[in-house]
Amino acid sequence: ETSDVISTYVYRKGLLDNGPVPLVVAFHGGGDSSMYLTFVAEWYKIAHKYGFLFVSLENHQFVTATEVIDLLAELKKRYSIDETRIYATGFSMGSCKTWELFQEYPSHFAAFAPASALFPVKDNPLAQSHGDYFNTEVSVPIFYSGGEASHLTELPFQGIDGLDRVKYAAQVNKCNTTFDLSFEDKENWPDPIFGIAGDRVEKIYDPTRDSTLTIHYYDSADGVCRTAFASVSGQVHECRHHTCENAWKFISQFTK
Repeated sequence: ETSDVISTYVYRKGLLDNGPVPLVVAFHGGGDSSMYLTFVAEWYKIAHKYGFLFVSLENHQFVTATEVIDLLAELKKRYSIDETRIYATGFSMGSCKTWELFQEYPSHFAAFAPASALFPVKDNPLAQSHGDYFNTEVSVPIFYSGGEASHLTELPFQGIDGLDRVKYAAQVNKCNTTFDLSFEDKENWPDPIFGIAGDRVEKIYDPTRDSTLTIHYYDSADGVCRTAFASVSGQVHECRHHTCENAWKFISQFTK
C-alpha cells in the first residue's frame, strides 16, 4: 500500500488537538532517506516552530505522483488536515518529485518548495516522460532554491535545464518576467544567476554557514507574487535549515 512508504511524522505536541492543521509532504534525495530532510535539513524544528504536520516519505522513487495523491487521501483519514494548506517540498531527486506534482497535480496543493532539482522539466524523477497531462495553465506558488557552488545543474547559470525550469515555472505562474534568454549568452545576462533579477530581491544572511540566501520575487500578471527563485552562496548539493525555513515563510502565505 502507498501508506507503507511513510517513514517520518513530525508535529508539535498538542498541535492536532485544536482543529485542522497545515501539512507539508517531503521527498528525500537520491542515496539518502526521509531522515535527511527531517533531521539534517531540520524540517522538524520548522514544523515545531510554526505548527504544521510534516510527513517525510521513504523510497518515494518507487511511488508515482498518482500514488502520492492517494497517500494524501489516507493522511486526511488519519489526521485533521487543513485541505486548503497542503504543501510539498523535496531535495534533489525529491525536488524532482515535487516538480512532478506541480506538473501533474497542481490543484491538490497550496504551494511547492523544491530544492536543487536535476532533471529536465519534461521528465519525471525516473527520467521518464509524463503522460497525457502536463500542467501549463494552473498557477501554483513556488519557492525554488539551489546552491551557487553546486557542480550540478540546479540554477539557470549552471546549465540549460536550470534555465528551462525557471522559464517553465514563470510561464505557468504567468509572471511578468518570461526569461526570454539564451543559455549560450549567459555572460551577458543582466543577473548572473537567474538571468533576469526579480521584481524585488531580498538577501538574508545565514550566520550558521556564513552564507547568503538571495531570493528573487517575480510578480504575476494579476499583481500577485507567487514565484520565488533563490540561490545560496557557498552551497554545494545540499539542503539547509535556513533555506527551508525561509521557503516555509513564503509558501505558508498561500492557500488553495
